[in-house]
Amino acid sequence: MLFALILFTVPLRGQSTSDSLLFGVDRKQLLTYTLVTYTAASLYVEYEWWWRGNLQPFKYGNDGLWDNYSLGVDKAGHFYTSYFYFHSMYELMEWGGFEPSTTLWTSIAIPTLYALSIELYDGHTYFSFSGYDLAANMLGIGAGVLQRTYPALNAVKFKWSYYPSGIIPLDEKFIIANDYDGHIYWMSVDVNRFLPASVEQYWPDLLNIAVGYGARNVSQRSARLGAILPPGPRGRKFVIGLDYDLGSLQMEQGLGSALRTIVDMFRYPAPAVRMVSGKPAEFVPLLIH
Repeated sequence: MLFALILFTVPLRGQSTSDSLLFGVDRKQLLTYTLVTYTAASLYVEYEWWWRGNLQPFKYGNDGLWDNYSLGVDKAGHFYTSYFYFHSMYELMEWGGFEPSTTLWTSIAIPTLYALSIELYDGHTYFSFSGYDLAANMLGIGAGVLQRTYPALNAVKFKWSYYPSGIIPLDEKFIIANDYDGHIYWMSVDVNRFLPASVEQYWPDLLNIAVGYGARNVSQRSARLGAILPPGPRGRKFVIGLDYDLGSLQMEQGLGSALRTIVDMFRYPAPAVRMVSGKPAEFVPLLIH
């Protein structure tokens, strides 16, 4: 959906923000209608998945942070999801021709609505409302706000990579969200911004250094579908390696720069060293997970 929005809202060369794109609807109008529809549809899907037929008295509970069932990978996921939504929404609002203040507050409001609605749904199901989850979401939005307010902070970006672990059967509705073994959350550092001028010219602009965190044998699936047995003991996964800095690619404002912004929030296979609890470090030429 986000990529579809980009395709319709990217300005063509020579067009103003009021130029019609389709049936007399300009980019701002089209984006407004689409965001309203998308948000309403998302809330409806959440209702169908979480709440419908499973309404229970509201309950609050926290499963922990670093030492919970996923060894903290789920909290990194909450942070990144809201971070991703914020930046994607911000780009779309800018291209839609909205005022800076409207762009900022809408980019904050919609990811906050998504995060809060999910936690409220959880609170009325066999799950529970988690303040830790919501706090992680808000931290992700806050990180995005700081980067938009202080561009120098973009020297550090947060990214995500995923590859199916094969632990969760295909009958799981939330297979990607709950397949924590396949997740790695990255902090990518723009090396050039920290090197002295005499050295910076020798470091490729396209390469960053990234550190990542994940876990092994922690994947979960919905309790209604029955428990799964992990294939081995749980362990934390730490990774350090190279990352591609797509933001270094110079492009005019348009379709290319729009796609670049979205695509650059994912980390792609590159050389890395992986360290898993209880195992020796290993070099992986093209690390996927």
